[in-house]
Amino acid sequence: MPRQRRKESSTGVYHVIARGINRELIFNQAREKLYLKRILKEFLSNHNVEIYAYCIMSNHVHLIIKSELQELSMYMAKCLAKYAEYYNYKHKRNGHVFQSRFKSECIESTKYFWNCLRYIHLNPLKANQVKNIMNYKYSSLYEYQKMELQLLHENAFNIFTKRFEDWEDFLNFHNKTQKQLFDDTKEDKERQEREVAWTYLFEMQQKLGIEKPERIIEERELRERFKEYLQRETKISIRECNRIINEMQENM
Repeated sequence: MPRQRRKESSTGVYHVIARGINRELIFNQAREKLYLKRILKEFLSNHNVEIYAYCIMSNHVHLIIKSELQELSMYMAKCLAKYAEYYNYKHKRNGHVFQSRFKSECIESTKYFWNCLRYIHLNPLKANQVKNIMNYKYSSLYEYQKMELQLLHENAFNIFTKRFEDWEDFLNFHNKTQKQLFDDTKEDKERQEREVAWTYLFEMQQKLGIEKPERIIEERELRERFKEYLQRETKISIRECNRIINEMQENM
């Protein structure tokens, strides 16, 4: 089957994800995360790419990158190939390290850009790896706090200072309720869907003036209205909506 052609962003900005094959923890050790970070920095000098956010998790990495699509592909190919060589040698293994090609999701609006950046920074918290996002050492949040260029491009700081009054304003933005869905690993995508579904359930409860959210799930007419609302707002399939609602009912 031929590879699907990548979509080109009209803004030149992409949410990039690279995953370990078979959910393997390819960045599980601190020195592995740091080595990937060094590689990403090393190839910046050879390619016209700008990094605006990143987070290195145990089995995948998130990046927001501005670049022409062909340049982005060359940059990521070199970075991932070098890391795969390192990882295979280190663990005395052969074969693929990453799950097929990296994924690139187009970021077409300023609102989506900031929501995506927030989602990336919150990854370690949502995965229960830290209780405070500032305690995670392998994301760009620390660079934004210190305003120190490591992987981030100087333009990242420029748009940061135009968008937020100060550091506290930036942190408060990270505490806002998330209602958009972003491409991620299967487990994290399902977690996102559950969290967003609960957000919309409570929102519907308030709009209808219903005392308890359980009523929306338990009464057929209200449940169907909620299902339609959830699908319309999130574009989740009917099948997925049914699965999520069933899980919600079990947890009530």
